[in-house]
Amino acid sequence: MTVIPSRHTDAIGYVNDLAKEVGEPWFNMICELATVSGMSTLDRPAIDTIYALYTKRASFLGIKSPGGPGVATPILPSDYLEEVSGFTNFKLLGDSLCVTLKKPITLIFGANGSGKSSLCESLKVLATSEKSSRPLENVRTAGTTAPTFRFKFKSDSVAQIWTQASGFGFRKDTVKYFDNWIAIKSIKNPMNPGRVIVLTPFKLHVFEWVKALTDQFRGVLQQDQKDNSVSLVRALEIIRREFVLFTARPLSAIDEKTLNSLGSQIQIGEAFAEHVLLKEKQTSVVELEKATSEEGLKLLKAEHRELEAFINSISTLIKATDSMWALEPVLKARTLASKQAEQKILAETILPKNGTLETLLELIRSAALSCSLEAADGHACPLCRRDLGNSEIGLFKKYYELLEGALEKEIVSLKEDISNAQNLASSVLKTNREEWEKSTTLHADVLSDGKRYSDLILNNCDITKEVSAEAKTALESLRTSSIVWTKQLAQKALVIETATKSRDDLIKQLASARTELESLEYGHAVFSNVDKLKEAKRMADEATAWSAALPAFVSLLRKITDAAKKAHENLVVADFEARLNAEYKLLTERDMAAFGVKLAKKGTDASVVVLPQIGGKEIESVLSEGEQRIHALALFFAELETCQQSVLIFDDPISSFDYNYIANYCIRLRDFTVTHPNRQIIMLTHNWEFFVQLQTILNAAGKNGHLSVQVLESCTAIADYSEKTSELKKDIDLTLAISGEPTKPQKEAMAGRLRRLIEAVVNTHVFNEQRHQYKQKSQPVSDFHKFTKLVALLPTEATTLKDLYAKLSVSEHDDPRNAYVNTDRATFQARYDSILAIETAVEGRK
Repeated sequence: MTVIPSRHTDAIGYVNDLAKEVGEPWFNMICELATVSGMSTLDRPAIDTIYALYTKRASFLGIKSPGGPGVATPILPSDYLEEVSGFTNFKLLGDSLCVTLKKPITLIFGANGSGKSSLCESLKVLATSEKSSRPLENVRTAGTTAPTFRFKFKSDSVAQIWTQASGFGFRKDTVKYFDNWIAIKSIKNPMNPGRVIVLTPFKLHVFEWVKALTDQFRGVLQQDQKDNSVSLVRALEIIRREFVLFTARPLSAIDEKTLNSLGSQIQIGEAFAEHVLLKEKQTSVVELEKATSEEGLKLLKAEHRELEAFINSISTLIKATDSMWALEPVLKARTLASKQAEQKILAETILPKNGTLETLLELIRSAALSCSLEAADGHACPLCRRDLGNSEIGLFKKYYELLEGALEKEIVSLKEDISNAQNLASSVLKTNREEWEKSTTLHADVLSDGKRYSDLILNNCDITKEVSAEAKTALESLRTSSIVWTKQLAQKALVIETATKSRDDLIKQLASARTELESLEYGHAVFSNVDKLKEAKRMADEATAWSAALPAFVSLLRKITDAAKKAHENLVVADFEARLNAEYKLLTERDMAAFGVKLAKKGTDASVVVLPQIGGKEIESVLSEGEQRIHALALFFAELETCQQSVLIFDDPISSFDYNYIANYCIRLRDFTVTHPNRQIIMLTHNWEFFVQLQTILNAAGKNGHLSVQVLESCTAIADYSEKTSELKKDIDLTLAISGEPTKPQKEAMAGRLRRLIEAVVNTHVFNEQRHQYKQKSQPVSDFHKFTKLVALLPTEATTLKDLYAKLSVSEHDDPRNAYVNTDRATFQARYDSILAIETAVEGRK
């Protein structure tokens, strides 16, 4: 597989390239929200801003980086498996088996039938979520007890109990498992490099964020489209209801298919201004319809008569009110008072003692009848008959000025106007509004307007009070209404005349009037609903825009996926291939090319998976079993470099390996433990050569105390391996020294130690430490001289040891007649003594 070198160090560069390619400000903002702000979900303000950019109502200037230190990747705490025990009906494992894990590296050795596979199965249910295809219960017994066991991790305060109800793989975040099934799966199935390579440095998540934000915004638009569609349907239904009477007009049946007619109908409504003509035509049609019958004509004549009387009464009221208010009696009363005060001041110089202005004026008026006050020369006083002197003549002139001067004339005129105003007010108040109430044909609105306006007018007919603005408005409204009523009166008269002369002419006028009225009423209806029509057109235009714009998101999301796939190929796949190739070198001292292995690329949504092949064929059909296991382990170790699990389990990892591959695997384990000291490694195997090489390599690296080798026997006992007779004897003596009978688990453990003691005695004293039960060990030349000290067992001794070993072994693990149950401490002591006696005898023959 050829991978094109990346021209960007991480995915952000590819996102920026995509943003430039799309060239939309709203998409630029989405990309920067993901790459700069680290946003994977849009909040309301962000949606509003992107919406404004999408609808071209705003411009995008970019998002400023928040700066500051980046968020550190959290380091997951290490955990360790400390114990697995308490097996109940779990395969062949005995209920006394207790596996204690105290060191970073544990190698559990077991021969075939020792229970190693069963123990592996218990660890596997913790690590893998796939349900076991093999039965977990002990199928050799008729028991119905569900399989269970206990386990304890370092993080657990107490031991936990696993049951099938607990599920499978619920500790998979802590435990990672490798076995033959994993190896086969990794060979046959395509591999996702993202599972192996740490993706964080490449920031590939930004593509997921960009896609999520884009899809979320599309969802917002789709919801808007849906809401708009629902609103449009509702708006059209309302419009049809408003225009249901206009069956010949487009708005009466408008739907989603005829939305193009909205524009022209809106123009009709905006241009309509014939409101007065509409009312006239409505009245005209009503009048004409009445006149088509005898009864209607009689009613029309009655309406004409009563309306005419009403209009005459209103006209009289208007004229009298106009005249009264025109005299301005309140203003003139104030002016009169001012003039009279001024006159009083002028009269003070000629006013007799104890006299008043009024009595003086009466006297002067009487005197003026018999004497010319303006030219009194040669006249005698009208009262005393004496001739008038110069002073008296001057006084008479003053009397004249007081009586006939401009001031007195103004006062007289003012009083006359005020008197006229009072008379007009009385006339207005005498308007017979009770006659209006007696009318049986006057329209309620006409009568109501007349009463309402006249109420305000009558309440302002007091000449001592100013006329209110409301009263003046009422008078003007009444005058305007009177003009309308007068036109209606004339219309009634015309209709009456036409109906009286020719019925045919009446019918023709009615048909013509109805046609004109329909057009006017439709125009008025459109005018009244023009806002609804405009809103419906806006929604229709928006629906058209959605239909054109939303499909483009499909190709945009595909572009995001393609860009993510390209970034994944150029950034991740190349790193993965290098990582896997490095593991090949560590495990085989050769690269993948030496095996002919190539990674065939297979694309998925936004990533690339690879399938190992040789010459286009699956490696399963080309490589040997050992080479296939090498590939699986290389892949597994590549994952271990970045996985979060701290407990790593290898089930028979070196199956089918030769000596060199085993050595390379041991070296890889050593290097891994050095690089990852916080990881716990548990290995289960039946290959003793693997143990020898691993121990040698770890000891050479100074990790003598890091490895624990435990031997599993008979599905019931497990203990740290030891070939030293002194250590075995010490453990046996401690058990036999316990007061009382040993427990069943203690008996099983002691039987295992006695078996091992038999092997150790024979190896140490008969074969001079040159024979091992579990391994074949190469003997260096320097050890050959030790074969000169070999001591043969006597036939009786060999028979005794054979019998003892058989008695200490149980042929069937689940046999209820378990020999350890009925064997007491004394029996174990006797058998132990027999082994020690043979050891002493052999030593004596050296």
